[in-house]
Amino acid sequence: MDLDNLIQIMQLCHSYDPNQVKEAERLLKEDSLLPRHAEKLLYIAAKPEVDLAVRQIAAINLKNFVKKSWAAHVPRPDAPAEFSIPDEDKVVVRENIFDTLLRAPHVVQTQLGEIFKVIIYEDFPEKWPGLIEKILPCLSQQDPILLHGSLYALRIVCRKYEFRSEEDREPLDNLINLIFGPVLTVFKQLLAQPAETPGLAPFLKLCCKVFWSCTYLTIPSKLMEEEQFSGWMTCLHTALLAPAPQEALDSNEEARPQHPWWKFKKWVMHISYRLFSRYGMLSTRGEDADSEKAFATRYNSQCMIPFIDACLTLIEQLTKGSYLSPRVVNVLFQYLGTAVRSKQSYKRLGPHWDGLLHNVAFPLMCFNAQDEQLWNEDPHEYVRKGYDLVEDMYNPKTAAANFAHDLCEKDKKHLQAFMGMIAGLLAKASAVPVASLSKADAWRLDGALLAVGCMCGLLKSKKPYKEQLGHMLVTYVAPCFQSPHAHLRAKACWLAGVFCDVKFHDGCGSGATFFSFFEQVVRCLTDNDLPVKMDAVVALRSFMEEINDSSQVEPIVPQLLTTIFGLMDTVDNEDVVFTLEAIVEKLSDRIVPYALQMTQQLAAAFWKYISSSETEDDADDDSASVGIYSCLRAFNTLLESVSSQPELYLQLEEPLFPIMQKLISADGQDVMEEVLEMLSYFTYYTPTITDRLWTLWPQLEKGLLDFGMDFWENFLVPLDNYISRGKERFLTSTNPDYMASVFKMVQESLVGDYAESELTNAAKLLEVVLQNCRGQVDQWVGPYIQLVMTKLARSENRRLKDMLILVVANALYYNAQLTLTMLTQAPGGVGGFFQTWFQFVFESKKNGEPKHFRRQYDKKVCILGLAAVMACPDEALPPEIVGGMPQLLAGITRLLVQLKKQQEEDEEAYNEGEEEEEEEEGEEGGEGGDNEDDDDEEVAEENDADVLAELEARRSRRLKSLMDGDNEESDDECSDDEFTDDEEVMTPIDEVNPFELFAVTLMGVQQSWPARYQQMMGAADANAQQSIAGMVTYAQQLKDKAAAEAAAKQQQE
Repeated sequence: MDLDNLIQIMQLCHSYDPNQVKEAERLLKEDSLLPRHAEKLLYIAAKPEVDLAVRQIAAINLKNFVKKSWAAHVPRPDAPAEFSIPDEDKVVVRENIFDTLLRAPHVVQTQLGEIFKVIIYEDFPEKWPGLIEKILPCLSQQDPILLHGSLYALRIVCRKYEFRSEEDREPLDNLINLIFGPVLTVFKQLLAQPAETPGLAPFLKLCCKVFWSCTYLTIPSKLMEEEQFSGWMTCLHTALLAPAPQEALDSNEEARPQHPWWKFKKWVMHISYRLFSRYGMLSTRGEDADSEKAFATRYNSQCMIPFIDACLTLIEQLTKGSYLSPRVVNVLFQYLGTAVRSKQSYKRLGPHWDGLLHNVAFPLMCFNAQDEQLWNEDPHEYVRKGYDLVEDMYNPKTAAANFAHDLCEKDKKHLQAFMGMIAGLLAKASAVPVASLSKADAWRLDGALLAVGCMCGLLKSKKPYKEQLGHMLVTYVAPCFQSPHAHLRAKACWLAGVFCDVKFHDGCGSGATFFSFFEQVVRCLTDNDLPVKMDAVVALRSFMEEINDSSQVEPIVPQLLTTIFGLMDTVDNEDVVFTLEAIVEKLSDRIVPYALQMTQQLAAAFWKYISSSETEDDADDDSASVGIYSCLRAFNTLLESVSSQPELYLQLEEPLFPIMQKLISADGQDVMEEVLEMLSYFTYYTPTITDRLWTLWPQLEKGLLDFGMDFWENFLVPLDNYISRGKERFLTSTNPDYMASVFKMVQESLVGDYAESELTNAAKLLEVVLQNCRGQVDQWVGPYIQLVMTKLARSENRRLKDMLILVVANALYYNAQLTLTMLTQAPGGVGGFFQTWFQFVFESKKNGEPKHFRRQYDKKVCILGLAAVMACPDEALPPEIVGGMPQLLAGITRLLVQLKKQQEEDEEAYNEGEEEEEEEEGEEGGEGGDNEDDDDEEVAEENDADVLAELEARRSRRLKSLMDGDNEESDDECSDDEFTDDEEVMTPIDEVNPFELFAVTLMGVQQSWPARYQQMMGAADANAQQSIAGMVTYAQQLKDKAAAEAAAKQQQE
């Protein structure tokens, strides 16, 4: 297609006739598969004679085309080949894109910039070696169009390396050496021009953004050259103090922050703050590169004080009514917060700190006209901004509050002075009837309450404040619940939640005072103002977490839930869901009657978040992701709370199944743990696994194989439940074939190139089948053994090797004769496998603890497998086993002795814990009342801390003993689950007593194969025979004890 026809087609894209638009899009798609398509689109975008709208369409089409087809695609065998732009077309685009970018109008240049970025990230510098040499001459041109375009291009190039690690930054270092000098010259020239110069700010901003990208992660050596260091620091200092042009001050209040000048000033402030906080603090340099240490030294001696003084100048301008944009003010206070931590800057600002806090920071913390306007005109937006982490991070009020906290934490004299001022404001406000407080006084009171809340950590931990908090809340906060100023009611809710864990005169988490605040917060849930409701529901979560006697809440549960559900319909905020979750956790069984309604309401909120995540921008998508996660957490809390009434699961499945169906896929990777936990509840507690739940199995298989290797532990739980609770269907179904599916999942995991540390749970799935389906999966024993033995031969991870041996041990317990036959055909054979197994059984660490099979469960499985081999008839035993029977008896005896010791240690530890709990309860019962002095309280706290420390020390010694602490193995192989049995996990072998099984098996060998018995016992020395006899005696003791307990229970009944 020639250019003229292509231009005409693009003109049709603007048609009001949808059929013409559709036809134009079809023709464009056809042309995109032909050579020179990218070249033609670039030519149209660059041609001044073409209508601007058409040029913009060409640029947009080229952008989408380049994003999709510039990079080379790795072909997939299961997908059609994807089109890639021919190399000869790429050459033409690379040769012309910069020149086109330079002179394009803004609406076109923005699109071309995206194209330029894609090509830079793919091809620079390897396939575009002469680009920088083409850009640099434009920096010295007087033509502002060329200058802006070249700075814009440099910014894109530098940004490619902004977050790159040191080893990937060599091209940036070379680039900096070429561009720093010319860009600095341009920066100086621009700063020398009057601020009123039209279009100046965007050029200044681009210079700053180039510098930012070049210095984001490290200080380049080029910057440490005398001319460069002094030049850049002087320019940044000058830029900080540069007065704003009048047009940046005259624009209306809403548009003013978006003026290019304030965007430029924001970048200057950002750079100044980052240079100071990341590179300028000598005390934090540590093992940094020499250039960064040199920079810190030089910055401290030459720049710190001038930049601090510049910040003071900006603060002075602010106090005199001069305008600074919110983002500039925000970063300015972040800068001051960092200055608090620097000895040199703290000393320099010594006389100014309290003035900055009282006269500048505090007024920013107060409620203001902008807050009032947003509250009244758009309360939903007020709530969104108040609970949006990104908005909060950029808010000047937040930065001022953080600065106040940092300064008061630095030295108690600042805290004393600030709290003195706050106390005066609170006292002044309390002297006036709450209904008579003026707007100005209400705004200041709001700031005072915010200040108190921001200092909560300090106030709760320091005298005399911690003793006065209860009185403060009752005297100054409680009246605000009745204020006609809605923002004070909201602040009262927030502050009550922040301090609901303090000790009132009549109790902590209980008592009349605590519940009076609780009731006030609940009342605010039905306030007329949405922000008050929102702060109330968040405070309610804190109260639910602290409340000791939840019975007082039970009567109002229906009211609470109705109100919260109504709020969920009004506002999409994950904090509402978190509060609902807290209510469920606290009230547990009492929430059961409302479970279905809560689930339905949460499901509706979930689908709203899903819709938002699929349609909104990145910021909203982050918020939606948090909402999705919070809903899933609440679902799982609800499911746990109704576990005592499994019949409810059938009702809850209705709203929750579509959610599981949606998320057990690539769409749910970020919340896969939560959604699999949900499925685990259903497959475990529901009376019968429904047909609908079974339809999720193929999704589980696909998800695991596509992206789920890191989630094997989470996938294992529902898969185990399907097999153990739906065994008949698992064994008989052919479409899908669940047994084949299990083998496929495990096979692809063990054969594939995955981290071995993630694969132990894959092997456990084979164990689940063998234990639950004894005598029913003979046809799979051979494939299991072949797969496991192949992996065992090349595995290097100790934990995985242990697990693979346990699979074989389970197979032996399943059917020893069949398994031994299959082992003879497997890699390594019977002899090789048992040699490895016994090596592991007898291998110890330096402290004598076993190196393998550390859990009681592991030892038990090994014992069952070895006992099954011991019980095989002579004709079923391979020659290697016949000759190794004495070693087999020695191995099983060693495992039994270790298991008995481990059980006794755990029982002793459990009894010690029970005794300590009883002692602590006795101490609590004997504590004095409120008349005890503070010293006694602190001594009691120290004693409690000592008890906890001793308990932790004992646990640490236990862990150290088991792990040996001598670096025999890497840390990632020494996690708690290696030697801690999960009491909540039930298996089909739980009722099998390994000691009794051993005794019965040994007696059976003695009776049926006396020669084998003599062979085994004859090879045992005196100590070994004593251990064997001890295990047989212990087995009888356990049997007698169990019989006595059963008789006693029967007698009681």
